[in-house]
Amino acid sequence: MRVVFRRCLFLLVLVCVLVPGQLLADPAPELSPSSINSFDSLFMYPYSEPLSVTSDITQYLSLLTPAVLSFTAPPSDWVEISVLYATSALMSFGTRTALKHAIERNRPYMYDLDPLPSNSEELLADGTDSFPSGHSIMAFTGAAFTQSLFSLKYADSPYRKAATITAWSLAGATAVLRVASGNHFVTDVLAGAAIGSFYGFVVPYLAWKFLPSWQGDRLSVAVGPTTAVMNITF
Repeated sequence: MRVVFRRCLFLLVLVCVLVPGQLLADPAPELSPSSINSFDSLFMYPYSEPLSVTSDITQYLSLLTPAVLSFTAPPSDWVEISVLYATSALMSFGTRTALKHAIERNRPYMYDLDPLPSNSEELLADGTDSFPSGHSIMAFTGAAFTQSLFSLKYADSPYRKAATITAWSLAGATAVLRVASGNHFVTDVLAGAAIGSFYGFVVPYLAWKFLPSWQGDRLSVAVGPTTAVMNITF
């Protein structure tokens, strides 16, 4: 789990190195594509409403993937799981909101709004909220939380593999669609993926580490005719 945290932090630092001027300065007044860093400029696309709507759907589905835990967790665990997931989601959403208010970055579609789509007023009002990708943050929160709970508390569940693969696939699809629909640059979704994954992992990990109700999952005892073995996982 510590390796995951380090990778998320490294990814955030990498993103900030790639786009320092665009993250800390006001949006370029002329909105010239030449002002975009060379990495992001490789994946700039015009706005696509169908792809944007599809990314909404995959985001919501990814957020719902922890519900699979209800098939493997006893009812006595449901309230605790709900509280932990709500904590992860609120921390992710709070970080998303704070960063979008603090950082102005034009969305890719702002560089190409000719002809104007039917919902152009809404797009223009939201045009400087590119960083980070809120859809990616929330989708990866759901995916990371799902994997963490299965790995830490329900490792023997028959649903573990399918749920984990589905959760990460939906989160990845959301990130790709946000870029392909012209809503975000690649660095926006990379930052969103790192933030969402961090909160999705850290909350279950801290619960596993410190909550008394989880301590039994770290203690196993094997008793034989002549021996007794105790194993504690840290």
